[in-house]
Amino acid sequence: MKLDADKNPWLGAQSTRKLFAALPDDSARFVGGCVRNALLGEPVADLDIATTLEPADVAKMLKQAGFAIHETGIAHGTLTVVCAGTVFEITTLRRDVSTDGRRATVAFTKDWNEDAHRRDFTVNALYADLDGQVYDPTGQGLADIKTRKIRFVGDAQTRIEEDYLRILRFFRFAAWYANDQALDKDGLAACRDLQAGLKTLSAERVWAEIKKLLSAPYPFRTVNVMLVGGILETLLPEASNAEGLQLLCELEAKKVLEPDPYLRLMAMSGRDELATARLCKRLKMSNKEKTRLMHWAGDQTKLTPDMPEKETEIALYTAGRQVALDRAVLRAAGAGDKMDAWWHVYNKAKDWQWPSFPVTGKDLIALGIPHGPQLGKAMQALEALWIRSGFSVQKPQLLTAAKMLFRNLDGT
Repeated sequence: MKLDADKNPWLGAQSTRKLFAALPDDSARFVGGCVRNALLGEPVADLDIATTLEPADVAKMLKQAGFAIHETGIAHGTLTVVCAGTVFEITTLRRDVSTDGRRATVAFTKDWNEDAHRRDFTVNALYADLDGQVYDPTGQGLADIKTRKIRFVGDAQTRIEEDYLRILRFFRFAAWYANDQALDKDGLAACRDLQAGLKTLSAERVWAEIKKLLSAPYPFRTVNVMLVGGILETLLPEASNAEGLQLLCELEAKKVLEPDPYLRLMAMSGRDELATARLCKRLKMSNKEKTRLMHWAGDQTKLTPDMPEKETEIALYTAGRQVALDRAVLRAAGAGDKMDAWWHVYNKAKDWQWPSFPVTGKDLIALGIPHGPQLGKAMQALEALWIRSGFSVQKPQLLTAAKMLFRNLDGT
């Protein structure tokens, strides 16, 4: 089988041909995701290359050819190479020396078959040369591409025990590529049997895979399989509502919304501050991620679709734009015949021209209110007055109110 160069312009790109020309013939092949996705007709994002050459030799040859070399993973045989804005990840063929379920000690090899049989899934163990000729060392990858089957290379239990993250990768790839195909029985059984190994993995690796899984176009079928197998409870005890995810995905399809892994995680969770805080801490989310989830979980603003417009706008401003959007779309997903009413709230939050509080700290300092607690209290009181007015009170009136407030604050 050959890749169609017309459908995969990266094959014939000038930067690609320049890179391969700088290396000995037959020493490099594309591998993994770019080959898999090209065969599946899916978008190709990353260009990974496997080579029989060792990293030092690759770096020397490509530097001489004018490529920018970055030693991003040289301990594992990987170099990042940049040419004309195109990024290539080049990795020397490897074999596992030892594994412990989290990481592997590897040695370099020149054997394509050895490299293929240490990879996770048959569809990821496909290689292609510069002419697009595809190589399938496992003998199963091309057949599995045709049926969109995610199958472990060799024995599923052995592959998982080498790296327990492969359990999550099994479900992630199924969510992205398997469509309505039944999951591989041997792979699924091994994932269920060895799921305790997930607890040995770093939170960062687990969270990265969960985000990728929840970013798939329609992940709820796969997530439901994880729920039935007990794997979802092992990973996300605070967010195991597969039905909530399904309702949100159905709404996304109906309203043409882009997949949002954070919103999908909320759909699988209860709006519980303590539970959400535990989830954020255990997965070691970034401050930005934690802020979004915690603001959603902790918001107590009254927001309903039958509120008068002025009250709705006050509620939206009080909750904040992102919280209002998240709450409205999640309620719309589960609202049944009231979906349109909640969708109106969502559109209101999305399209509303959010007002800007007209008074600044400098304005109050100019009135003689000093830095410190008094200034903060004055700002809060004025903003509350402005919000209650429906954002109609103008700056002059607010400053007049500030003068009266300052007299009360300093006791004169």
